[in-house]
Amino acid sequence: MLVKMQKLTLYALKADRDALLLALQKDGNVMLEPEGERKALPGAEAVNSQLEKTGQVLRFMVQNGAKSSLFPQRTALSYDAFLKPSETGRKVTEQVDTLASRIASLDSEAAALRTQADSLIPWKELDIPLEQLSFTENTRIYAGFLPEKEIPDFQKEMEGLLADVKLYGLGPDGQALVVMAYKDADNEVKHLLKEHDFSEAVLPKRSGLAADVARQLEQEAADREKQAAGLREETKNAAEQKAQVELYYDQLSAQGDRLAEAGTETGSAFMITGWLRKDREKQVETVISGVTDAYQLTFRDPLPDETPPTVLENSKLVRPYESVVELYSLPKAGTLDPDLIMAPFHFIFFGMMLSDAGYGLILTVLLYFVMKKLKPQGFAGQLLGVIFLGSISTFIWGAMFGGWFGLEWHPLLFVPMKEPVKMLALCFALGIIHLASGMLTKAYMLLRDGDILSAVADEISWLIMFAGFFCMAVVPGPVGKYLALLGAGIIVLFGGRDKKGIVSRLMGGLLSLYNISGYLSDLLSYSRIFALGLATGVIGMVINTVAGMLAEAGPVGTAAAVIVLVGGHFFNIIINVLGAFVHSSRLQYIEFFGKFFEAGGRAFVPLALRTKYTDIVK
Repeated sequence: MLVKMQKLTLYALKADRDALLLALQKDGNVMLEPEGERKALPGAEAVNSQLEKTGQVLRFMVQNGAKSSLFPQRTALSYDAFLKPSETGRKVTEQVDTLASRIASLDSEAAALRTQADSLIPWKELDIPLEQLSFTENTRIYAGFLPEKEIPDFQKEMEGLLADVKLYGLGPDGQALVVMAYKDADNEVKHLLKEHDFSEAVLPKRSGLAADVARQLEQEAADREKQAAGLREETKNAAEQKAQVELYYDQLSAQGDRLAEAGTETGSAFMITGWLRKDREKQVETVISGVTDAYQLTFRDPLPDETPPTVLENSKLVRPYESVVELYSLPKAGTLDPDLIMAPFHFIFFGMMLSDAGYGLILTVLLYFVMKKLKPQGFAGQLLGVIFLGSISTFIWGAMFGGWFGLEWHPLLFVPMKEPVKMLALCFALGIIHLASGMLTKAYMLLRDGDILSAVADEISWLIMFAGFFCMAVVPGPVGKYLALLGAGIIVLFGGRDKKGIVSRLMGGLLSLYNISGYLSDLLSYSRIFALGLATGVIGMVINTVAGMLAEAGPVGTAAAVIVLVGGHFFNIIINVLGAFVHSSRLQYIEFFGKFFEAGGRAFVPLALRTKYTDIVK
């Protein structure tokens, strides 16, 4: 169900602003939204900068040994305790940030030193100190690299010059060499070096032989790395206060949210606007009046040119399926929430696509304990809820089809692999009901809006025609034929009503009948239910067959069979849960939503205490 929204406007004194924003954040019912350009309160930039730094510190702690559970437990804290700034968290954040900067600097220095040492590897046999590889008054010295294939020709061409060439080791850029030439031969030497693709070596600006300098650089790099390791140990000690840093992060996040919207100001007053649920007006007014008497608060319905945020509200069983709708798009405000109609179909399709009672039982038990233990909230909690309900459906359909871990055992209905026609007929029957539900929903929306002609001509006419086709197949007599003709006649007469002229309208109506191919295509899409259900069973059977063959090979084969059974069925569960969710959702998005759904809604994001690491007990 879509909740009706109201626009709020609040005038109050600037002296009360902090207390009012804090109270509204605790209440969590108002989504602040500026009338014009968004403007933050003073200090917002500094808080956001500190928040980013704290997030980086937490990531650095995890990278350097801080405990990080796959399913972290959130710290429970009272609201009053949460409001007290964590001085310990702030100090540890600054300490670790300083350590992280120093460690990064030492790591960078060590890497640079090792790079310089590596650059000297080809020069280990060089018997000239590095500082002497420079020009003198009468000689020129060139140290660098030539491609290995150029060396023979280069040496041959240098023979007639007053110069000497000495080769050293191989490097990434080619053969290392030193060319010593008299000043008079410098031009010819430079010409030959250029002609043979010479590249000058970039050697460390150090004194001594290359081998000695390389050892010195390696030692310096090791010293830097040792210092960095010592600082990392300090980080591990500081990580004992990680919980305080997490609390500090959540406090900064809440503070940043409060400072994000300044509203419109005068000398001593301010005005903010926003959205809230219509049924929360009195609650919000009570919250504001509990802070100050100096205020003016008004509520109004959305204007025609305004798009209020979308809020969905459903029963406990339907609520998880809101995540399926959100993955597609929120419905536009003022339209229809499809969750209540969609949920039963998604539940049924998911179970039919997985269709193994053993898998359903394992998933149901596992997800029950996961949800009980971790209590996931928000979108993740809803998504887990969809899979949990789908697991129950899987158990039910698996028992009806007799599928238990890829084995057949006492089917209550029939076995799809033995009677595929029945399974396909069941899929198409459910598809017809699903499509008809979408068309009836669209007809209801048109009737609600007073557009009776569109409801009859565009939706009900097709349902009458399809009902006629069904009666022609199963009911003796001419009733089905007359119903089909009636539906087709309405479509022909009114399908082109937007065109001018009788002939154009009739032609448009006749062309509208071509849409029957689209409905047929939609119906064929439901065969994917049969295909995915069959895939689950076939893969399970193959796993069991392979394990059975291995078990006949003695103790080692038995051990391998156990691994194949556990690993194979685990893989089958994971891959087919993903397939069942994706394809069940696809049938909603394409075949069902395409009949009536109006997207374009935007999320309702109120000013609230949204914490990452802390559970606040208000």
